[in-house]
Amino acid sequence: MNNRAGDKRAEIVFFGGFDPHYPRNAILRKGMTRCGMAVEECRVGLKRKVTTRYPALLWKYLRLAGGRKILFVPDFRHKDVPLAWSLARLGGHKLIFDPLVSRYETRVLDRGDISEGTPQSWHNRNLDRLSMRLPDLVLADTDIHASYYAREFDLPENKLRTLRIGFDDDIFGERRLPPETGTLKVLFYGSFLPLHGIDTIVDAARRLRGERINFRIFGSGQTYRQVEERAKELSPKLLSFHPPMAYRDLSRLIAEADVVLGIFGTTLKTQMVIPNKVFQALAVGRALITADSPAVKEIFRDGEHLLTVPPGDPTALAEALRILRDDAELRKGLAREGGVLVREEYNPRRVAERLIGLLREFDIR
Repeated sequence: MNNRAGDKRAEIVFFGGFDPHYPRNAILRKGMTRCGMAVEECRVGLKRKVTTRYPALLWKYLRLAGGRKILFVPDFRHKDVPLAWSLARLGGHKLIFDPLVSRYETRVLDRGDISEGTPQSWHNRNLDRLSMRLPDLVLADTDIHASYYAREFDLPENKLRTLRIGFDDDIFGERRLPPETGTLKVLFYGSFLPLHGIDTIVDAARRLRGERINFRIFGSGQTYRQVEERAKELSPKLLSFHPPMAYRDLSRLIAEADVVLGIFGTTLKTQMVIPNKVFQALAVGRALITADSPAVKEIFRDGEHLLTVPPGDPTALAEALRILRDDAELRKGLAREGGVLVREEYNPRRVAERLIGLLREFDIR
């Protein structure tokens, strides 16, 4: 974003009780810094309740240096938007919200830990609506997710724009392919959400017993016990479970695999998101299989950048893995083409450049 003489760019202030190390936040901050933007934090701990978080955020905000600012509320911080909006209006600042998810969609429709029609369900839907109506600009990770926000929460579409997730190129870079061993090494890592559909992976593994394919699953979370029980009769040589891996070690873990698995759940969310692991695996240069969805089709071409299968279909997943086991050239081609696309278009600088373009479009400078 070129500045006219004397037109100093506003400072971006990441605001709220957010995790600065979460991939979306780290990628955006890194990219903005590389683009020459001034970035500051007004942050408190994730565990604080509103009653202590709001006063602490207000105190930190009042201690910020003067000047024009853009308040940026990062992912999952819906509850911090009202305070940010009040401070933005009082200070003459612009406000951007990057929710990444809808609380209602996540807790009611995907995780199912809140029942539809309950007061908590209403509360989460109302919080989504309020937090997305107040800002000057609301970001979504995919076009279909933006359309969902507009439809479900009565938002004007001219307030919504798409900003892809991308990957952290200081952690995930191209790595040499592992040596051929005759056995296809398959990796999944994640937090065992219904979105991930790990039961589909287990059922696919069951169909591949004795077929020179080995699955390693890293992580823990909501569905872990059910998935572990589902896999109890499978040999560890076929499928093994491992504790979560440190974020900085994921690149090495991906590099050891021939194929990385994305998500295979059957909830609405599967259709609307492209998870971090898709960008990360392709950036390292590994073939990837994930569920077919409108979100994935916004960026990637099946058979050129990755392979897709119907969500929740273990038979299709098993067959896709057989194809990649038996066709090393296809595997290498997916890794190459998917990797080039992601590394060129979704590195931190490119993601930040797109955000800067949105700031210009909305006259937020």
